[in-house]
Amino acid sequence: KISSLLAELEAIRRNSGSQKSVIVSQWTSMLKVVALHLKRRGLTYATIDGSVNPKQRMDLVEAFNSSRGPQVMLISLLAGGVGLNLTGGNHLFLLDMHWNPSLEDQACDRIYRVGQQKDVVIHRFVCEGTVEEKILQLQEKKKDLAKQVLSGSGKCVTKLTLADLKILFGI
Repeated sequence: KISSLLAELEAIRRNSGSQKSVIVSQWTSMLKVVALHLKRRGLTYATIDGSVNPKQRMDLVEAFNSSRGPQVMLISLLAGGVGLNLTGGNHLFLLDMHWNPSLEDQACDRIYRVGQQKDVVIHRFVCEGTVEEKILQLQEKKKDLAKQVLSGSGKCVTKLTLADLKILFGI
């Protein structure tokens, strides 16, 4: 994933110096690994996770959205899911998958907002032959269920079922 991510970031940097990227992971340890690689390649970045206080968070967002701000914003999925306007970025990378697709949708909404001036590109990494394929199936099932509930034709389920767990673990 990291090599693919870095290749994409290099292509973005080569093709347009004005485009910025937001990288989202549910794991802060993954963000730290990515940060090391960004630093080695001379890409400027900022990080927002649960350890960043609200004032710092807003300062980081303001800096990122400015033309002179960092090229990349690293965000933990839960810390960056709501309340951030990151329209300075137009590429969003979802490095890992969460069983709840609405959390990922909220993360994508950080750059796809009113005031966005550029075309938005969402990059989702799914490794073949891993639990991520199963999570993708589960997400699709949850999205279908949400559509049924909203249309009045489905039932409401709020927890993972045994069938969901079987999908995740390939049983």
